[in-house]
Amino acid sequence: MSLGTNQMTGTTGAVFRPNVWAAEAQTARQSNLVLANLVKRYDRDIRSSGQTVEVPNISNLTANAKVANTQVTLNAPTESKTTITINQHYESSILIEDFLEAQAAFDLAGEYTKKTGYAIAEKIDNTIAVGMTSGFTTTVGTFGTALNDATILSAINKLDTAKVPGDGRNFVVTPQGKMELLSIDKYVRYDAIGVGGDQNSIRNGQIGEIYGVPTFMSQNLVVTAGTPTQNNHLMFHTDAYALAMQRDMKFENQRKAEYIGDLYVCSALWGGAVIRADHGVLVKS
Repeated sequence: MSLGTNQMTGTTGAVFRPNVWAAEAQTARQSNLVLANLVKRYDRDIRSSGQTVEVPNISNLTANAKVANTQVTLNAPTESKTTITINQHYESSILIEDFLEAQAAFDLAGEYTKKTGYAIAEKIDNTIAVGMTSGFTTTVGTFGTALNDATILSAINKLDTAKVPGDGRNFVVTPQGKMELLSIDKYVRYDAIGVGGDQNSIRNGQIGEIYGVPTFMSQNLVVTAGTPTQNNHLMFHTDAYALAMQRDMKFENQRKAEYIGDLYVCSALWGGAVIRADHGVLVKS
């Protein structure tokens, strides 16, 4: 005899099935924040007051042949300046009502306050990436063509030709760029770039150096989707871009009685500019 269709199921007995919450929340992944630590900083100059930082440029001088019984030939260059405008004012805020805070099984204020700080840091990193991408006039490589040894050497040559110091150079690539680099034999082999042992440039997929240039991966570089997708990698000297943090990240909280909750705010004020365009190369792939 058939039992029919009156079985007790997970649906009919749902009232007996508790929802068990994990002791640890799953936090959203964060991008690598590298650029702010690789550029020239003018924080101290603008800390007390001011709306711009004026950076004077000093030209090279000319060597002139000395003719007997004549005076020397004077150098009198007309100098210029680079202006860094402090115009980037951003905030990231949350308001947690008492109702939620009282019943939440997590430290919401602690977790989300960290996220407000990350939001500002990511914005700073992205601002630098956008500024460099639009401000560097020297380019190598082709969109849609993977990074290769010749392209990297060409970028290095551009910096050498511009008399850019060897120390202080950096190479920052997109995730796609990292994958392309890992397919280059010379990049993976430590003996091809002059380091070995504990200094091997590729360990567990981490990026180290290529031809003596420290190499990083950042998800904040400018990538334009399309056919082909345009990856804008950056090879530059520290002096290529200047960052001036007038107000570093500031965390504040305030009781908001009208919302019966607590407000948490992180804010920062800064400016940035390319100050040596010839000290950077836009590397396309």
